[in-house]
Amino acid sequence: MGFGARLAEERKRLGLKQAEFAALVGTDVPKQSLYENDRRELRADYLARLAGAKVDVVYVLTGQRMEGAWLSSGASDLLNAYLSLPEDLQQVLLSLSSGLREHVLQGGHRGLQAPGQGYRAGNGG
Repeated sequence: MGFGARLAEERKRLGLKQAEFAALVGTDVPKQSLYENDRRELRADYLARLAGAKVDVVYVLTGQRMEGAWLSSGASDLLNAYLSLPEDLQQVLLSLSSGLREHVLQGGHRGLQAPGQGYRAGNGG
């Protein structure tokens, strides 16, 4: 994934349409589109405006999240996948993960079967 795709991902994470984001960072939609399609090089003044708009500039440039450097690669992949989802699907994923956490905290087991209910061929289940 190039810097343009990561820039678009950050814009979506902030919940902004391209025109809104362009206005926020002091550019126009055609230039913003060029940035997001890897067809225009990132300049220092533009990067500074991105940082002011709460964009993770380190992530845009390197693919490594600034705040997430301590995360394992699996956790970082999960976070990247979550951030690339539309907001409604992010909420679904949060609900799912909260439900799973509650299940585990209440003594739920990690498998899909109830305890002591191993699979046996021919028992109808």
